[in-house]
Amino acid sequence: MQEFSQIKEVIGTINIIIKAMKARQVGIEDVQNVQMTAAEINRVLYHFERLTFQKNYNLENEEDYQNFIMEIETLVGLWEQTMRKRTGKAVDVEFWDIYEFFKYVDASDIFQMVVQHFLNLPEGRRIDYLSLPYRYTFLQGRVIDFSNGNFSLIARHVELMTKEVEKYKWLYEHLADHRSKMVLNGIIRYWFKFDIDRLQALVETVFSDYYDLDILECNENDVLVDLGAYTGDSVLNYIGTYGRYKKIYAYEITPSTYQILVQNVSGHENVFALQKGVSSESGVMFVNDGEQKAGNKLLETGDYKVKVVTLDEDITEPITVIKMDIEGAEKDAILGAKNHIQSDRPRMLVSSYHLPEDIFEIPYLINSIREDYKFYMRFNGCGCLWPCDFVLFAV
Repeated sequence: MQEFSQIKEVIGTINIIIKAMKARQVGIEDVQNVQMTAAEINRVLYHFERLTFQKNYNLENEEDYQNFIMEIETLVGLWEQTMRKRTGKAVDVEFWDIYEFFKYVDASDIFQMVVQHFLNLPEGRRIDYLSLPYRYTFLQGRVIDFSNGNFSLIARHVELMTKEVEKYKWLYEHLADHRSKMVLNGIIRYWFKFDIDRLQALVETVFSDYYDLDILECNENDVLVDLGAYTGDSVLNYIGTYGRYKKIYAYEITPSTYQILVQNVSGHENVFALQKGVSSESGVMFVNDGEQKAGNKLLETGDYKVKVVTLDEDITEPITVIKMDIEGAEKDAILGAKNHIQSDRPRMLVSSYHLPEDIFEIPYLINSIREDYKFYMRFNGCGCLWPCDFVLFAV
């Protein structure tokens, strides 16, 4: 990259000045020029002029003067490391750009930058984001409401990325194919760049939401557990895709939706519809049965009681495939299937978008139970305004 070659030349000059600074052979103007040059290099490499470890110094104070020299040497080492990383495949270059931005820039500065970027969007686009709480129940009250200065959705994702940037790195390194890495980077970038065209370019157009034939092969020996079976659409899709199976267990908590599920799968042998919730512990919870049936989740109080089970208790035979779309309860369901995961190693198809941290925590949790899974990601959010309907494959 041309700008990198220029930075390397500048670094050479800075190293000469550092030696002169140590020998007290430079004036204050030279030191100030180093400060300004460092800020410009930071802007190029990390999108902000000041990194989290940098401090203010009184250069007339000997201790501060020596600490400033050490800081510049640290920056030079970091710049050189950064430029070495950002070579090769474009997807890897993009990853390092995202990772180092959140690793080295202060969260409050990032938040202000992202808010300003949002405010620079065309007015029509900004108005569209006012509808987010009505479009997506999983956002749980987090909004981007520029009219009232409420940017809680941005704040939540900035907090997540700055605190969990190492989990982002972990997941990226554990994804098994190029497309998965593109999907992960694209979702993260959208949280802060709002590039809807880039996001839509990632939408899966060949296979259905959960049954990617390049990732998941199934046959007559498979036992599928569908958590969040809804009206049976994903069960029927599975049957239409693979044609054969041993058994299918379809779990759905909403009473009226469950009745439709029963009707839709009634013509298929060895498909069992179960009106139960699935979690990390068995018990009783509640569910409402209003207009938002597709986004229903287990509640502490509500209109109808629902029996809650763990998969380890509820299904005693080996499980080979688990599909999960249960509105943020996925991690609890995984914990309740720990024995099956350890003993059966079922392939897992998990919606990982309901809670912001799920994108990292779900694969991390699965890996903590068994370390021999391969991970993939696919994005199915055609037409979405906020990233949703992305699936983690653990196979």
